[in-house]
Amino acid sequence: MSLATPTTLPPAEAAEGRRHFGQFSLRGRVLLSQMPLTLSVALIVVAVAVFHPHIMTDHPYFLGGVGGVALLTVLAGVVPWGRLPPVVYWVIPLLDFVAIAPIWASARHGLDGMVMLSAFPVFWLAWSGIYPVIGVILGFVGSAAVTWWPYLPGTPAFAESLIDYDLHRPVVVPFIMLALAVAASVLTRSMDRQRRDLGAALDSSKTQNRLLQAVVETSDVGILVVDGDGHDVLMNQAQRRTHFIGLPPGRDDGAEHELLLFEADGVTPIPAEDRPVTQALQGHDYRGRIIAIGTDGAQQHLSVSASSMYDEEDNFDGTVVVFQNVTDLMDAIQTRDRFVAEVSHEFRTPLTSIIGYLDVALEEDLDPIVRKFLNTSQRNAERLLGLVTSLLDSAANSSKVTVQEVNLARLVRNSAESVEVQTKKAGLSLQADLPDRMDAKADPVKMGQVVDNLLSNAIKYTPSGGSITVSLRQLGGVGGVDGGGEWAELVVRDTGFGMTAAERGKLFTNFYRTEHVRKAAIPGTGLGLAITQGFVRAHGGEILVSSEKDVGSTFTVRIPLCGPDA
Repeated sequence: MSLATPTTLPPAEAAEGRRHFGQFSLRGRVLLSQMPLTLSVALIVVAVAVFHPHIMTDHPYFLGGVGGVALLTVLAGVVPWGRLPPVVYWVIPLLDFVAIAPIWASARHGLDGMVMLSAFPVFWLAWSGIYPVIGVILGFVGSAAVTWWPYLPGTPAFAESLIDYDLHRPVVVPFIMLALAVAASVLTRSMDRQRRDLGAALDSSKTQNRLLQAVVETSDVGILVVDGDGHDVLMNQAQRRTHFIGLPPGRDDGAEHELLLFEADGVTPIPAEDRPVTQALQGHDYRGRIIAIGTDGAQQHLSVSASSMYDEEDNFDGTVVVFQNVTDLMDAIQTRDRFVAEVSHEFRTPLTSIIGYLDVALEEDLDPIVRKFLNTSQRNAERLLGLVTSLLDSAANSSKVTVQEVNLARLVRNSAESVEVQTKKAGLSLQADLPDRMDAKADPVKMGQVVDNLLSNAIKYTPSGGSITVSLRQLGGVGGVDGGGEWAELVVRDTGFGMTAAERGKLFTNFYRTEHVRKAAIPGTGLGLAITQGFVRAHGGEILVSSEKDVGSTFTVRIPLCGPDA
C-alpha cells in the first residue's frame, strides 16, 4: 500500500471499528512507518544494557544514534506533513540512515543482525510510491553508507575497525538491500494497481447496484428475493403493496402462511405447504401460476413465477419470486368469454330455425328469382351459423358459470323446437318428454349449449329413418354424483351409429372423432362433447354415455337443481 495515497475503508472493517493503514492521515502514516525502526532500536538498547553495558560507556556515539532515532520519531508524529509536499517526509528515512550508522558501528560486534536496521528506511523509501526509482537508489546509497561508515578513515569507529579493516566485507549488504528495495517497490506498485482496479470495480458495482435498485423499485411487477434460509433479502415497493392486500384485517404485517391467498377461483384457500414462496424455497421452479390475494372488493389476481438460485458448488442458495398483477386481464378475459358465449348462443338458436324454415320454403314450387334469393339467404345463414359455432368453441375453455334462476324445461323445449325442421330434413323423428316447468340454478347460456350439442350430435350421427328422444326429469339423491339433494336429469337417446367400448373411452377428448364418423366424412371438429363435459362439470354435475355399435347411443346429464357447490 502506497504511503502517500489514502484508501477507502471497506464497509465490513468500518462497521467493526477497524482502520486500514490508508485511512490514517499522512502524519499518522509517517509515524506508523517510523515505529518499526523505533521499536527495534528500543529492543537493541535493552539488549545492550543487559548483555553489553560497556558499549554505552565506551561508545558515546551509540547513544547519539539512539537519540537521533527518538528525535526523528517525535518529528514524524508532530510535523503536519499533510500541509507539505509529499516528498518532504522522505527526510525522516534519509536521516534514519544517519542515526543508524553509529548504532550499527558500535553494537555490531556485540549483537548479530545489526545490519538489518538499515532495511527499515530502505523499505520505507521503496514503498512510499512517490518516485519509485529515486527511492530505490536512495535506499541503496543509504544502506551502503551505513555499512561502510565504520571502515572509513576519520569516523569515530575507524580506530576500532583497524583490527578487521577490510572494505570488501560489507560489499554484499547494500546489494541485498537493493534487491529488497526493488521487491518492495514492485510489490507496492502491484498492490496500488490492484487497489485502483478494485476501486474502479467497486465504483462500477455501486453504480450497477443503484441502477438495479432504481429499476426494481420503479417496476410495477412485485419482486421478492429470499435466501436459502427463508429470510427476505429484497422486496420492492410493488410487492410490499401486494403483500398488504393479503394481510388479514387489523394486521400490519405477517408471514406468507398468514396471508389471504386463494386459488385462481378466488375462493379456495391455498394450504400453507402449497403457497408460492414455500414451494419456491423447496427448490420448485414454475411459471405463470395464477393465484388470488385478498378478499371482497380488494381481491387481486396474480401470475406468480419462481426461479431458484445456486451457489458456486451448485447448492440451493435462495429463490427469486415474481408477482405480476393480472386482475384486469382476468376480468377482460372473463368478460370476453361471457360476451362471446352469450351473444353467440343467442345467435345460433334463431339461425338454426331460420335455416330450417328456409329448407322448407325451398321445397315449394317457387319463382326462379325467389328461389335464387332464398338459396343465397340460406347459404349466408349457414355461413353465419358456422362462424357463431366457432365463436362458441373459442369461448368454451371458460369453466366459470354465471348462475341464475332458469326454467330448464323451457330451455330444453326451445332447443328441441329449433332442430325440428333439421330432423325432418334428415328423415328422423324427434320426440320430447318434458315437464311443464323445472326450476334450477344454472347458467342458461352454457346449459343451452349442452342441450344444443347433444341434439346436434344425435342428428349428425343418426342415419335417415332413425329416431331421437329427449327427456327431462327430476330426481332425488343420485349415487355417484355426491348423493343427496334434488337433481335434474337430461337424457338424449338416438338410434344412430353407436360406438365401441374403446371409442367410448376417448369420447370426451378434444378433437376426437370415431373411425366411422371420419370415414363417413361427417363434418365436425371433435370439440363438442369435450366442451359439453366441461360445462356440465362446472355446474357440479356429470355426463354419462352408454352406446352399442350400430344400435345407438344414450347421453345422460345430471346437475344439481340448487346450483354448483360454492
